[in-house]
Amino acid sequence: MESPTQESGRRIYELVRRRREGTISRRAFVQTVTALGLSMPLAAMLERRGLAALQESAPSGEITIVLPRSLVALDPHGAQSVEEATAVISSHVFDTLVVRDAATGELQPRLATSWQAIDETTWEFKLREGVTWHDGTPFTSADVKASLERVQSLEGPLAPLWAVVTEVQTPDDLTVIFKTSEPQGTIPVSAALFFVTPAAHSNDEGFFDNPIGIGPYKFVSWVRDSELRLEAIPDHWAGAPGVQTLVFRDIPEVSARVTALETGEIDFTFGLPADQLPALAENSELRIDSTPSYAYYFNWFNCSREPFTDARVRRAMAHALDLDTIVNDLLQGVGVRAQAPIPSTIFGFAPQTPYEYDPEKAKALLAEAGLENGFETHVIWNPGSGPQDRELVQAMISYWAEIGVTVESREMERAAWLDALLALDWDMDFQTNTVRTGDADFTLRRLYVSSANRTGYANPELDTILVEAAAAADPARRQELYAQACKIIWDDAVGIFPFELLENYVYRTRLTDFVPTPSAVPVFTSVKIAE
Repeated sequence: MESPTQESGRRIYELVRRRREGTISRRAFVQTVTALGLSMPLAAMLERRGLAALQESAPSGEITIVLPRSLVALDPHGAQSVEEATAVISSHVFDTLVVRDAATGELQPRLATSWQAIDETTWEFKLREGVTWHDGTPFTSADVKASLERVQSLEGPLAPLWAVVTEVQTPDDLTVIFKTSEPQGTIPVSAALFFVTPAAHSNDEGFFDNPIGIGPYKFVSWVRDSELRLEAIPDHWAGAPGVQTLVFRDIPEVSARVTALETGEIDFTFGLPADQLPALAENSELRIDSTPSYAYYFNWFNCSREPFTDARVRRAMAHALDLDTIVNDLLQGVGVRAQAPIPSTIFGFAPQTPYEYDPEKAKALLAEAGLENGFETHVIWNPGSGPQDRELVQAMISYWAEIGVTVESREMERAAWLDALLALDWDMDFQTNTVRTGDADFTLRRLYVSSANRTGYANPELDTILVEAAAAADPARRQELYAQACKIIWDDAVGIFPFELLENYVYRTRLTDFVPTPSAVPVFTSVKIAE
């Protein structure tokens, strides 16, 4: 137990911190400190020291960042809501109710200070007091309600996570209640991806071309396919960012991006191919932070199109690939062979029996399906989706040709590829994906329940398992159910899941205090520029 002196000291320290961060007025600070027995001169001295520390920690300088893929849209609720570039910008301009700690993996308060399940179909979130939008408007529960309803109405990639929410109640400005049609244990996990936008403006035409945010950085300008600029909010409730200006440049070509990094034209990038890393590692002005990630490659089959309606054909395509050779030749330092439909870093991961490289078995499976002479098909993909993507597509096409399957490579621009993907206008789709929440529910239920219709695959048994897993509160039970789901998806070869990826963040050594994240959504609020 604290002594009275220790308790008083702790309370004074907390008041100085709050005054430094601007969450308490000068009058309230002086009144409270003097009530603890300090004289007015001493209270004033503590205030000056607190504000001096604030001045020393004020944002300064500018850094230039290049993301692996071009930014298409800033709307965190619509079709691009899970796109990496959109998520990175949203993490700085907007904010979520909770956040997953990069170091521990635990959920931490953000715009919500606490959350609890009131009963099996009711979740209550208490919101942070004193938070304002960048235009000075108070943040309230109405913003959360409007944002959730907007996510549902737009029917984008995040909508399935909230499909069971039937009502959002706002009993007061700082309380939000989510009512669900069935038990849903994953609401807090999903809330880590749920960016809140202002109720008063989110549906205004053109709002997301010049958005008003609530995060540690405010939007300044965006020239599409060129540059986006953000400026720090020095009195943000979570503390001032270290860097004043973030500049996000669009440099789609890998070689140009690497050159810009080496010459000092840019300060930070990630998602580089394996063949670029050795030379960069020898540059004394650069640092590489590598971490296991939530990202992985997959090759989906359109299970609603012949011949991929037949699981034997899908399995044949898997047995035709020498994945060990491919990963050793093309992904050293950036990838390892996957063991499940989700990466090993994810809650719910369960290792599966690998599809061994066996071209004769692949041919036999095709013959069983009546395709002893092979067939012709195509694969759609978007360049820049992940490291060595062009080389990986070419390698797989070569292996498939050896079993008599001729595959046309259909390289597509990002927007056209996404339209085709969502419309199921493809035979095979090759891409990366990131399990942004770190929880299997984000990928398995969002993508593989029959109602999602993302691959043309429908399996009522899998639907039941995934719904039960989402509802379960017991982590052990959820793990057990996700193991069953992983096995069904893997054994039915809904797709080929060849590689999980490592994330390599490469940046100039003058940047300090960057915290690598496995989510491939780096956050720059802690970053500082060394003198």
